[in-house]
Amino acid sequence: MRLRERDKQTVLLCEMTGMEDDVYTWGEATPIRAAVYPAGERLDPQVYGERIGDMRLMLFDGPAALVPGMGVALEGETPGYRIVSVERWAHQRAVLERIPEGRRGGGAEA
Repeated sequence: MRLRERDKQTVLLCEMTGMEDDVYTWGEATPIRAAVYPAGERLDPQVYGERIGDMRLMLFDGPAALVPGMGVALEGETPGYRIVSVERWAHQRAVLERIPEGRRGGGAEA
């Protein structure tokens, strides 16, 4: 399955540089074009439980490698989601989990 350009949006992909006082710190942000969808019925509720409402799926067909633990900023400069798992098909499929507001931290710069 090929991703359509019209389904993609620009998001920022950030390496996690550490965690201080239960708050994430992020390195340099890299803009990528990816399709992001609500997880809804596409994830197994037995695996993710009640967290499924705070999750998204991200499909990416670019050259960068997605790694669990990376931050993803859908809006703004501070990552609001982190990658929980990655599956590789014709493209990369990442499961994103929302980062609680008080733990998002800062430091991501595009």
